[in-house]
Amino acid sequence: MQLSKMEVLSDAEIKQIHETTLDILENCGVKIDNSKMLSFLREKGLFVDSNKQIVRFSRTCIEDALSHIPSQFEVYDREGELAFILGDGQSKIAAGHNAVFWLDSDTGQTRTSTIADVELFARICNELKCIDMVGIPVMPQDVPDPKASLLYGVRAVVENTRKPIYFSTDNGKVNRAVINMLESAFGGDFKTCAYGITQLSPTSPLCWEGGVIDAIIDTLETAVPIAILPEPNAGVSSPYTLAGLLTVNNAECISGLVMIQLLKPGAKVMYANSWTTTDMRTGAALVGSIETSICRIAGAQLAKFYGVPSHTTAPNSDNHAHDEQNAWEKTFSTFAAVAAGNDLIVNCGMLATGMTCSHEQLIMDEEISAMAKRISAGINVNKETIACELIKQIGHEANYLTSEHTLSRLRSNEYLIPRVSIRGPRASWEAEGKKDTYMLAKEKIKEYSKSDSSVLELERAARLAEIISGFNE
Repeated sequence: MQLSKMEVLSDAEIKQIHETTLDILENCGVKIDNSKMLSFLREKGLFVDSNKQIVRFSRTCIEDALSHIPSQFEVYDREGELAFILGDGQSKIAAGHNAVFWLDSDTGQTRTSTIADVELFARICNELKCIDMVGIPVMPQDVPDPKASLLYGVRAVVENTRKPIYFSTDNGKVNRAVINMLESAFGGDFKTCAYGITQLSPTSPLCWEGGVIDAIIDTLETAVPIAILPEPNAGVSSPYTLAGLLTVNNAECISGLVMIQLLKPGAKVMYANSWTTTDMRTGAALVGSIETSICRIAGAQLAKFYGVPSHTTAPNSDNHAHDEQNAWEKTFSTFAAVAAGNDLIVNCGMLATGMTCSHEQLIMDEEISAMAKRISAGINVNKETIACELIKQIGHEANYLTSEHTLSRLRSNEYLIPRVSIRGPRASWEAEGKKDTYMLAKEKIKEYSKSDSSVLELERAARLAEIISGFNE
């Protein structure tokens, strides 16, 4: 059987957070800096204070809106083939996005990112079995128009992997340009099929910026699903307690989901989170702390309570180096996210509190993710796998090496075959150069960089270039 879903909240505690959320949204409300949305919500019968830009949501409105959210939806690859279903109970892993810097493979130094970095990142993702979706890792800095930096990042990813795309913006114009690019590259029916997912975030505490609302409204004219991802910081933009952090995240997320369902009932959405805790000794925001991993479990429970597909971040680390701390923070955060049943887990390839990307980190993170998913899959117990007759047949002194039962299962999914983990005797390891996992990951990069099986053909690539060139016209 599969591993039971990890839980940290009781049913009573979930209900208490839910009831508190309703109280906040009914009696405090959220601030929305967008006149179009304010007018729309007023027409829907909600309380709107135009001067303060505050909207309050009634319990009835919230419950009715949430009832329209689909519990799962299909996601397609660039060529229009079904890639996976979000909400089917199986966690999907995505490479991270929205970092700033790149850790250079040759020098080991952190530097500004380039288009070439993103292109190679996407090619590696295309080769990694456990990467289901690809985020835009950075907005490359070597571009002719900084305002269109994200668009160059999107093009670099789309042109170099078939896998579905995950992106985020805070600007309606950029959001629309990205959607146009995805539509131009997609080989299926973009009006009905989800090829890309957009992440849109409120500003904690309890505020929605005008550009984000514009992006929500614009996106709902398409079939692109929206992940509402609040980013409250414990003790800074939310209460310092984990329960308070969860509640602010919940209130902000629910307010976004409700607005979307009022605009377009049945729209595909995700309950998401990227909360941070705070080291009050330094003021540092933390994504790899063990407390954020506890919250990843709680977030999955809350999403399940509302019947909405969930998204969280992992593997996460706050360290700046590929070392033991990096490994243990990433392992805990990923296992917590997978074991709790989060549907989409985004951040492979990132370190340093999500500020830096690394090709080597991407390969190591994929292995961590594969291990977490393997634990979650559990053990398949039935008559064939128990093999009672075989055990009796082999008896006391023979072995199982050449039995058909063994040979037929050598390539089964029961045993995970690692890409870079070191196994075997020390003598063999020394004979092969005493390479550690980081060195082995570097070798994998060279291998994957030669692949061009996923490169987009010229006609569709030319359409992407046209959208970028016309962005500021």
